[in-house]
Amino acid sequence: MSALRSRRVQFAGLLMLSSGMPLGFVMNTLQVFLRGAGVSLKTIGLLQVVSIPWSFKFLWAPLVDRFALPWLGRRRGWIAAMQLALTASLGALAAYVSRHLVPGPAGHDVLVAGAATGVALLALAIAFFSATQDIALDAYTVEVLEKDEVGPASGLRIMWYRIGMLVAGALAIFASEWLPWAWVFASLGAVFALLVLLTLAAPEPQVVAAAPRTFQEAVVEPFRNFFGRSRAVEVALFLVFYKFGDNLGGSMVNPFLKDLCFGNAEIGLMVKTIGTAATIAGAGAGAALMTKLGIGRALWVFGFAQAGGNLLYALAAATHPGVTDVALCGGATVSAATRAATYLAIAGEYASQGMATSALLAYVTRLCDRRYAAAQYALLSSLFGLGRTLSGPPSGWMAESLGYEWFFVTAALLAAPGFLFLQRVAPFQQRDLPEGEMPQS
Repeated sequence: MSALRSRRVQFAGLLMLSSGMPLGFVMNTLQVFLRGAGVSLKTIGLLQVVSIPWSFKFLWAPLVDRFALPWLGRRRGWIAAMQLALTASLGALAAYVSRHLVPGPAGHDVLVAGAATGVALLALAIAFFSATQDIALDAYTVEVLEKDEVGPASGLRIMWYRIGMLVAGALAIFASEWLPWAWVFASLGAVFALLVLLTLAAPEPQVVAAAPRTFQEAVVEPFRNFFGRSRAVEVALFLVFYKFGDNLGGSMVNPFLKDLCFGNAEIGLMVKTIGTAATIAGAGAGAALMTKLGIGRALWVFGFAQAGGNLLYALAAATHPGVTDVALCGGATVSAATRAATYLAIAGEYASQGMATSALLAYVTRLCDRRYAAAQYALLSSLFGLGRTLSGPPSGWMAESLGYEWFFVTAALLAAPGFLFLQRVAPFQQRDLPEGEMPQS
């Protein structure tokens, strides 16, 4: 518990608020906005390709390692600059939406034809600036934390990350019931401007790793160092597939809630209250259980829990009578059984994600060599983000073709490849991680 009181651990956690907000916005608020504005499920699924910067940030991570901005130190300078860029991008989105939303049927505003492309391009910019912020933020975390602080900090980091997602997701969706969407987007931009103050207050690492001096040191050595370890390719495949099924199911949760006829206020409120409590409980339980289970065993236990979250959504879908489509909601109300099952699914999903992601972050942090923190963390986090990018585009087509009930069952079954690779990199019978996969320095 003493590690949790460390100023380094506290700021490593708090800064994740700024990291979680963009993903919460792109994967939650934007989906609810688009579905309510008359955009089809297939289009919403395809538009999730805007998350691609999170999956390929390792391509420009060496530049963040190599070059420092002339303020706030090697890592915090990049973090603050990207927070300001996110402020500007959300402001631009607010202005764009205010010009392209027009009155539609049943009193709902809809996007004019072709306007979804502009929204996607601005969302892509948000994802790019967020991914660059994450490169610097993750490298900062690797450098600032002591070895015995990694486990406790991982639970705290995922807690604040999920709170950030809830602020830009649940709270924003809740507010949209009374505020125009343009005001919601502009308000989120203002929050990023305030988060710069948090970055200013964060401590510098006690030992600052030297910046790479050459192209080979910046680009070649980080990847040679990682792929020179035993089972490096299997580790990479594990990171891609560990959350693949969870990401597939999560891609359609927000359209699913709209199609169940939940209003924006209730979607925001139930995710904010139930999701926040479940996330904090899950992250806290994850941090505590990792100490007892070890990171390797925790990945197994929490992985099964996150796969079960999709089955809870399938149960919620099975309780809904008739066709599940927002266009047919009108004045329809949500049945008590559907509401209870949906609330249970949200609680289960957020708690299990909090546990599984905290274990995954601890695993990735342990894999990184401090000499190449930005490049290696970007590579490894890009790999588990790649599962989200690959699962998004087909998710809308699968949901329309299979129906929500079987879609979520399929998502649960697609957790299996992740467990196959997990057995290779962290066998179930082994408590912790194989030493050969850890950095040598």
